[in-house]
Amino acid sequence: MVIKTSDDNRIFNIHTEGIPYLSFDVLDRLGVPNLFTTRYISYDAATGTGVKGLRLAVMKTESIREAGPIVKANRDILARQLGSSIEFECITDQKHTNYVHVVSKEDFGVPDPVTKPLHRRYVDGLVTDIPDVLLTAFGGDCPPVYIVDPVRKAVGLVHAGWKGTLGRIPEVAIANMVVRFGCDPKDMYAAIGPGVCKDCYEMGDEVYDMFAAQWSKKEADRLFSRYPAYDANGRRIYGGKYHLDLREANRMTLIRAGVPEDRITVSNVCTKCNVDTFYSYRAKRMENEQVAMLINRFDVR
Repeated sequence: MVIKTSDDNRIFNIHTEGIPYLSFDVLDRLGVPNLFTTRYISYDAATGTGVKGLRLAVMKTESIREAGPIVKANRDILARQLGSSIEFECITDQKHTNYVHVVSKEDFGVPDPVTKPLHRRYVDGLVTDIPDVLLTAFGGDCPPVYIVDPVRKAVGLVHAGWKGTLGRIPEVAIANMVVRFGCDPKDMYAAIGPGVCKDCYEMGDEVYDMFAAQWSKKEADRLFSRYPAYDANGRRIYGGKYHLDLREANRMTLIRAGVPEDRITVSNVCTKCNVDTFYSYRAKRMENEQVAMLINRFDVR
């Protein structure tokens, strides 16, 4: 499986048995089951060929009744590859909020956001200290952020699109873990998953203005850069367009929340740059979505 990265650092391990997936090397070394999926249903590392079209989410154009059983079965296969099952799965909703939900047993095994009770919808982050719970987040170009506390045995997983990033959703998750589970950010590890890179993430001026207002102009200037841009007729737009560095924004938020900088791992994989391997909204190739999975289990190594 050939994946273009932004540097030569080894961030991920690639697993090709069963449904292929990537896992963070740092989380693997902690013994925490984790994954990030691709387009592949199967992949033969020996021949370098595979079958694509993996479906893990019910898309807006699909019927839940028809697509639900398919995506549920595929997620269950992945869960079992991590040593769990969909019976212990809790899912996010991807509403681009900074709302983080503290998982309870009532959240287990709900296969789709529409079937959740109303007060458990509109959730873009999940945290738990319940052993063996499987957290799942969906996405195309928005990076997931994995948060792990091996001392208190608690984990969090958030969907960090630009709106959630603006609202510092990783910091909200960490605050919940501190208040609800007694965690200390200094004990935590965090990993920012694959998502759209700065070069591929064009934004309107209004987004820069929101970051400048809610963060600071200095921080906005650090996160945004002007790139050359063209209109639909191919004419150059004067002054270009802003591009946002989502990875750096979430890294800054994690540091601000108290996670040690040397315990934060940042993905070097862009979903749009690798549209042959990943689904991507920005590339207009969102036939389905990737999932990030994280289990609150710390296997002894």
